[in-house]
Amino acid sequence: MASRNYIPSETIDEIRSNNDIVEVIMECGVPLKQSGRNYKGLCPFHQEKTPSFSVSQEMQVFKCFGCDTGGNVIGFLQKHEGKTFIEAIEWLAERANIPLPTTDAKLTTQRKKRNELSDLNRFAVKYYHELLRTGQHSQQAREYLKNRGVRSQTVNLFNLGYAKRQRNDLVKAATHQGWTVQQLVDAGLIKNEEHGPQDRFWNRILFPINNTQGVPVGFGGRSLSNEHQPKYLNSPGTVLYNKSKILFNLDKARQSITRKQFALLVEGYMDVLMLQQNGVENVIASSGTSLSEEHASLLKRYTPEVVIVFDGDVSGIQAAQRGLQRLIADGIRVRIALMPAGDDPDSFVKENGADAFNAVIDRAINLIEFQIQAAIKNRNIRKPDVKAKVVKDICEILVNIKNRVERSEYLKYTVRELGVDEGLLWSELRNLGLKDNPPRRILKHQKTASKKLSPRERIEFQFVESLIQAPELIPEIKTQFDYRDLSNTRLVEISKLLWEASTDG
Repeated sequence: MASRNYIPSETIDEIRSNNDIVEVIMECGVPLKQSGRNYKGLCPFHQEKTPSFSVSQEMQVFKCFGCDTGGNVIGFLQKHEGKTFIEAIEWLAERANIPLPTTDAKLTTQRKKRNELSDLNRFAVKYYHELLRTGQHSQQAREYLKNRGVRSQTVNLFNLGYAKRQRNDLVKAATHQGWTVQQLVDAGLIKNEEHGPQDRFWNRILFPINNTQGVPVGFGGRSLSNEHQPKYLNSPGTVLYNKSKILFNLDKARQSITRKQFALLVEGYMDVLMLQQNGVENVIASSGTSLSEEHASLLKRYTPEVVIVFDGDVSGIQAAQRGLQRLIADGIRVRIALMPAGDDPDSFVKENGADAFNAVIDRAINLIEFQIQAAIKNRNIRKPDVKAKVVKDICEILVNIKNRVERSEYLKYTVRELGVDEGLLWSELRNLGLKDNPPRRILKHQKTASKKLSPRERIEFQFVESLIQAPELIPEIKTQFDYRDLSNTRLVEISKLLWEASTDG
């Protein structure tokens, strides 16, 4: 959407006066009932059973007396829809058919192209959806969804579609309706190949991918043949679709996320569909890509917490580590929920229902607690090199926690569970760039301990600490150095364990 550095206050006033706040709030999915001169309803910003959300049509403002959230129609769109101020103004201007001033011809051209491609995507969604519902060639796709337990209401809610085996089916249908080949290429719907333009998706069930406003920007396609790879294929990057900025189902889930104050992040489209079908509405997926800084910023508009739902594969969590750290760095709390062995959210909720699934979510634990518990369960935590790796992983999480009290509590938890010195944790955090100073007791202890060490012992401690942090260096060090030459007996014992762990592989 085109950005503007300045919109005259008179234009903003005109836009506000032409957008009734009651109508806008109800269009955004919040039911309201008239109560005297005002309108009342359940607050969309927190969970409640008794309506405390009040809207004044006379004053054109809203106020929740439960959570103290309030404002005008622009503020509502910012809070409820996650829009920036400019995005809210542009949305309201378009709703009221009020042109916004702009002298930038390039921006006007860009907006025109985006609008045209959005309309083209809407056409493609409708075309593919009708093929799935009624097409004579789509029986296999309908059977597949039926066997997976997907109801017709869910098919319609998500506008699921089907792309036929013919490689030029959409090309013909779209160009017949007046769209150009270049527009189809720009939308990522077709590819120019040696034998002419070909559909990007064929013999696939299609999951439309929407932006937060519900506008289709791309597709995810699931192959119906084992020989047809890859199994899942997403649209390429376009002017509308950037996978680092889009979260699947956020358009439908955002109200529930805002109300419940946490989002459920799952791995696949089918996980989202089956959870939504079973009444779990605050669920999203990242469309097969790791979480980005843009994803974190987007989620922060709606919630302070994200629960990551994994299927029990710890390696998958390790692979997602960097993305999870981005969430934490943006001030979002991260918890981990593990499905029972052999289950993913899709299979679990079908077999056990929403209540059982929600019970798993209720048991989700903080990322740091999870890392420590997983290390204790799956590794020989007594080995110094293993413990060092776990400590390093945890410190990479801790360094991103902005809240000092929260960070301090998890430091204490790590010390208690792993039996490591808090001073060493602070040293690692400082090495990772943390600017905060350790508590005075830590500094005092470090200063006292430093005075008791001889210059040689200080060097030896630094040497052994470097080996703990980089155990991959030990095999080469062993060929040049005998740990028994160390003067400090405690360091000799630690080094012996490092040597043995290195030999064990």
